Amino acid sequence: MLNPARGHVRSATTASFVRLAKTRAQSRRLRSSWLLSSPWQVRQKTTAAAAAKSLPAPEPAHQPSRAKSLALPSEARFNEIGVQQLSLHVHKQIFPNGSEVPPQELVDLAKAHLGRHDLLEKNTDETPPIAFNVPPIHGDTLDEHFTRLGLDCAEPFLTQAKQFAKANAPPRPRKWVQRSGWTKYHYPEGQIEPVVSRDGVTTIPPVDAPDGNMVVEHVEAPDEELLCFDTEVMWKESSYAVMACAMSPTAWYAWLSPWLLGESESDRHLIPLGDPTKARTIVGHNIGYDRARVLEEYSLEQSRNSFLDTMSLHVAVNGMCSQQRPTWMKHKKSKELRDKFAKETDNLELATLLSSDNLREEETELWVERSSVNSLRDVAKFHLNVTLDKAARNEFGELDRAGVVAKLDHLLDYCAADVAITHRVYKMVFPNFLEVCPHPVSFAALRHLSSVILPVNKSWDDYIAKADATYHKLSDAVQERLIKLTEKALEFKDDADKWENDPWMRQLDWSGQEIKMVKGKKKDDPPRPAARQKKPGMPQWYRGLFPKMDAPINITVRTRIAPLLLRLAWDGYPLYWSDKYGWTFRVPLSNAQKYASTQLVRCDMRDEPIEALKEDRGAFYIKLPHKDGPTARCANPLAKSYLPYFEKGTLSSEYSYAKDALEMNASCSYWISARTRIMSQMVVYEKDKLPGTKKRGRRPQHGYILPQVIPMGTITRRAVENTWLTASNAKVNRVGSELKSMVKAPPGYCFVGADVDSEELWIASVIGDSIFKLHGGNAIGFMTLEGTKAAGTDLHSRTAGILGITRNDAKVFNYGRIYGAGLKFAATLLRQFNPSLSEAETLDIAGKLYATTKGVKTTRKALHKRAFWRGGTESFVFNKLEEFADQERPRTPVLGAGITEALMGRFMSKGGYLTSRINWAIQSSGVDYLHLLIISMDYLTRRFNISARLAISVHDEVRYLVQIKDKYRAAMAMQVANLWTRAMFAQQVGINDLPQACAYFSAIDIDHVLRKEVNMDCITPSHSTPIPHGESLDIMQLLKKGAAAYLDPSIKPAKYAPKLDDIPYTPRTPVMETLNASSPSADLSFLKAQITADDAELREILRLQRKAAGVASGASTSGIVKKKSARNILPYSAQPHLIPHMYEPFESAKFVTSKQSFGNAGSGKGWEWEPMPPKRGVGPRL
Repeated sequence: MLNPARGHVRSATTASFVRLAKTRAQSRRLRSSWLLSSPWQVRQKTTAAAAAKSLPAPEPAHQPSRAKSLALPSEARFNEIGVQQLSLHVHKQIFPNGSEVPPQELVDLAKAHLGRHDLLEKNTDETPPIAFNVPPIHGDTLDEHFTRLGLDCAEPFLTQAKQFAKANAPPRPRKWVQRSGWTKYHYPEGQIEPVVSRDGVTTIPPVDAPDGNMVVEHVEAPDEELLCFDTEVMWKESSYAVMACAMSPTAWYAWLSPWLLGESESDRHLIPLGDPTKARTIVGHNIGYDRARVLEEYSLEQSRNSFLDTMSLHVAVNGMCSQQRPTWMKHKKSKELRDKFAKETDNLELATLLSSDNLREEETELWVERSSVNSLRDVAKFHLNVTLDKAARNEFGELDRAGVVAKLDHLLDYCAADVAITHRVYKMVFPNFLEVCPHPVSFAALRHLSSVILPVNKSWDDYIAKADATYHKLSDAVQERLIKLTEKALEFKDDADKWENDPWMRQLDWSGQEIKMVKGKKKDDPPRPAARQKKPGMPQWYRGLFPKMDAPINITVRTRIAPLLLRLAWDGYPLYWSDKYGWTFRVPLSNAQKYASTQLVRCDMRDEPIEALKEDRGAFYIKLPHKDGPTARCANPLAKSYLPYFEKGTLSSEYSYAKDALEMNASCSYWISARTRIMSQMVVYEKDKLPGTKKRGRRPQHGYILPQVIPMGTITRRAVENTWLTASNAKVNRVGSELKSMVKAPPGYCFVGADVDSEELWIASVIGDSIFKLHGGNAIGFMTLEGTKAAGTDLHSRTAGILGITRNDAKVFNYGRIYGAGLKFAATLLRQFNPSLSEAETLDIAGKLYATTKGVKTTRKALHKRAFWRGGTESFVFNKLEEFADQERPRTPVLGAGITEALMGRFMSKGGYLTSRINWAIQSSGVDYLHLLIISMDYLTRRFNISARLAISVHDEVRYLVQIKDKYRAAMAMQVANLWTRAMFAQQVGINDLPQACAYFSAIDIDHVLRKEVNMDCITPSHSTPIPHGESLDIMQLLKKGAAAYLDPSIKPAKYAPKLDDIPYTPRTPVMETLNASSPSADLSFLKAQITADDAELREILRLQRKAAGVASGASTSGIVKKKSARNILPYSAQPHLIPHMYEPFESAKFVTSKQSFGNAGSGKGWEWEPMPPKRGVGPRL
């Protein structure tokens, strides 16, 4: 027998569709010995062995020899549809309570569903069972395990944070001491008595309390466990802070830069906060900005500082999505205007009306009052109803050092006021955050995400210099040619016939060539040109190229007239600029038929401001296509998105170097957009950490960048940072794109990391699988686990086949759809990838994709209270996601993190922002995944003395900075962490098992630089030297490393040892279990309805459901059942068929034959009228 999965034994591949071909090739070599027999023979042998006896798991304490692999023999396990699960040995360790067999009726439905999409028995996984000794979990369930890990990681910081949220601020000083370094202001213990205000709140004396007893003393650093902290920077002169304020429950602190006070010539002074080994909680608004100015953070060893960001806490609790922001801003301006009128009017009744809350409620949606944007000013107004005066902030950009010193008391008061307000905001939002995100893992992971670090060396400065030089070299060459073309165009100046008959030149403004003359200085002197004329005698278009009279010419590929100078044409027709439509091309009326069937937009020039285009009767104008769809206008045909058109010859020029100009623009686009952000990165070298001292460190040329991350910058709790989290991968034609590879591990260290394989796609699919209690039970789940690029059965290949595009392009469609994007999104992308399609073809193919994937939306109240998707590969997933999103208080399925108040159901109209809420369900679950992974790594590194810290996390990509001696053990820790995390997800959705294909990272990368893949050369126009490759290991290769990768349980933790045994655990009901209890998902009729794409079959399901309900109700009342005539009905899944390509939307089939599909085609029955669905806006659509 096979325990605990009762399915068939067969062979399979660890790699799912996301695995790289290289990883597959390596895996085949590793498993060749296991696959010497045919799959059927292997199945027979494994089954016989399993039936003979279940091998007991070897003792975890057993340590393999260094020469041996860590891999152990074990039985393979497969579920009821042939998806390979964890090996028997690993399964016993991860799920000690075993697995439950899914109900047979759900298995049958899953098979019927897969069969209709030609997926049943299309398993491709051929990997041998992977078995090794996993560090034991702490508890009976994964939730108990992670609760203990989370609480252990969170302390003592969680206790400190709660304590600080209850503390009151001490009185602020009225006078500040002008002294460099830290100055402490406090009252002796017992000198300040608390007072009770009228509203019953216990406080201490306010800011203007007498200072007679205040103690002022110089300190090296605040010796505090709890601090609220803020820095101020003269950003036009330096990135380093000039002053800072900090507040503890008992004292105030002020720090002044020696450079500000003229005591040092160097502005590079960092702020010390004290012993880095002391556990300390530091609160601030956008604290990542302030952390970058803290001395102790610039170290390879992570400090014990825990930075808590009130901006992140606010976003998680009361943030808003990007679609809501315009509405909120409109409401804010309306409110400010109303308040202004109320203050200025003398009419008492009008003032009362304008300030009335009832008026606001009538004008706005409820959610608007439950959210605000993220600045401290807006957050303080929202939570505290306090209006902050931020005018003093501008003075740090306007004043010089002497000016700042002259206003020192005023500016320190401003800084201290920000600290005090930040603490008051923190007292409001932190308790709310713990309520919204109650799992300890959600809090504990924030410390690591707020403490990321990127090591660099002197090559960083070389990178910036080379990238900038390459950019200028390329742009100067193009500019030189454009200047020559400008001079060539000037030759038309005195020949009106020439420029009037040239389609490009006549679009230029040739007016203004007159030279203004004034009288001569003396009576008989001839008139002379007036003084201070810009380029007298030159046409207006030429004069416009000079910003000032004495400035050099300013012309680039982004200049409006550049396409005209380059004489660009589309399909051979000259380009014309339209103020209404952007760049267009002029087509003679005789060629109108050529563009009749394309998706290119014909321009209606009746409202065109340019008269020449408006009055042109001999031709029509067509907009240049744009990647954002037919409504967007082309502002620059030399943008990089038009390069493919140049290569095809659609976009052309009389000059060969026009393509060079376009390629230059494409090549330099990344550097142009990112240059300022990259050059403003704050790099601190070891030798500069303490100015004025001689550093004797081993790495004097080594430095650090602290990315200024907002750990929860979006409502999905994703981290936000404007340079590193959006950095491009190195591309051979993109200047400066080698950015990430300039982050280099210092001597003795390396980067160990991995990309989570299709993280959010798997999360969506496992939610669908939960309905069948079976991994791979729904089509998208099966394709994610078993689909392969070679067989064309993976999700991306399927989508590529439907749309007629490349597999890589198909990925964009798939992820957009999973995030809730609709048909409009698909059509827009399709236009971008295949511009030759007509508009009708575009909509037809996009409709086909959505009919095949999401299915068609149907309303059947007898089956489900809401409209539901049916017949598609993803119908089950989207129905469940919409069910999630439609809850009054949605929570993520694993850690139970709640949605922001601005997206709660009770604060918005029905169906409002549904796409954003679906997106939240997936992406916020992805954040849960990252948090679980980080907490697992925190525990494992402390438990097994692995010298590692989180370097950076970019959504589904994590990189750790690890000492080389520990690199393989860190890699193994990452595999274990991923195994635990995936198992936690599976268990929380109700499946006590995990597919082997997704249990382990497809590869762990070990590298000396930061890059997407270890085999990337990172050659770009600005970096011609290839970077040596790193090392990439899958789980089998890692196990072969033997003791070098072994997590030895006999190791005694050296410091910060985990203490899990005394941590209490209270079991919680999984979110999915609660959701399923309140939904009809378990109703087999509803499941059958979601599977079918056939209208007649749907009606038969409804008939059988009514019949069953009638029988049940009759039996329970009188016991007499009315006899009904027998009907010849085929069983539900007797004839599973492939779903046809559904080009026609479901709404088009209003007439259906009532019983033809069920064997009564010849009965003579007529057509049956199916009720029309309600119109949009009235109710759910069909």
